[in-house]
Amino acid sequence: MKKLYILIAFIMCSFIGNAQDATLENSVLWKIEHKDLAKPSYLLGTIHILCEDDFSIPEKVTKAFNATENLVLEVDLSDTAALMEMQKSMISKEKLSEILPKERQEYLDNLLKKELKMSLKMVDNYSLMTIYSLLIQHSLPCETKKMYEFELINLAKAKNKKVAGLETLNGQVDFFAKAYPTEFLWQQIELYDEYKVAFQEMVTSYKNEDISTLVEGIKDERFFNKNAEHWMLTVRNTNWIEIMPEMMKKQSNLFAVGAAHLVGENGVIKLLRKEGYKVTPVY
Repeated sequence: MKKLYILIAFIMCSFIGNAQDATLENSVLWKIEHKDLAKPSYLLGTIHILCEDDFSIPEKVTKAFNATENLVLEVDLSDTAALMEMQKSMISKEKLSEILPKERQEYLDNLLKKELKMSLKMVDNYSLMTIYSLLIQHSLPCETKKMYEFELINLAKAKNKKVAGLETLNGQVDFFAKAYPTEFLWQQIELYDEYKVAFQEMVTSYKNEDISTLVEGIKDERFFNKNAEHWMLTVRNTNWIEIMPEMMKKQSNLFAVGAAHLVGENGVIKLLRKEGYKVTPVY
């Protein structure tokens, strides 16, 4: 089940970008304060999935985690029922061999055989999004991978902390469907080799906590367009800003979301500041 969500999480957030905010300090962790809050909360930008050798949780993040009462992710990945619903969505009502033109079937069959040692026939019942997810996950140059969110969930369980989500899995899948209609999704599949290069550049920027360069590098129009930006960032960030204040009034939280959500005019940092919150980098 965990591997199932990793497939989707990687593509849903890791390669979505936004305009760079040139004045934003470089840090993956931000402190949120307000006169109406009894305790500060924290905002952590993540790359959802990394090779094991590239993965680590900085000491400052551990301190922030220990200082807060709840862990809040984009989606509550500790909800088994929701993950089971997600599993159902990976299967398409129509076979790929029935909906793809012959030349695309041949292209995909060759790509799958080369990269995954699988034929199109073996995955004919999968949705195109599922195929894309499998390919993108495979683009990481390692066998063992770690997902930031699941590592944080393990820490939360060890500390008996509650885990919550800013949106539902079904809602997230719906945003992805709107952001990546079939033709644009197919274009992403054709860019598979370029994803390999882009992701390694992302990892370097993330490990240096250079989130501005990270997002600048992934806002390439090859990987997303204005429609994807609208549904994957602007709409979702705006929705979260309506939820986060009430959550922070009740208890302190560590919010962990994809790093691309932090920056830009419609980024979570700037939106929180517009609402009167003091949001400062933690070094």
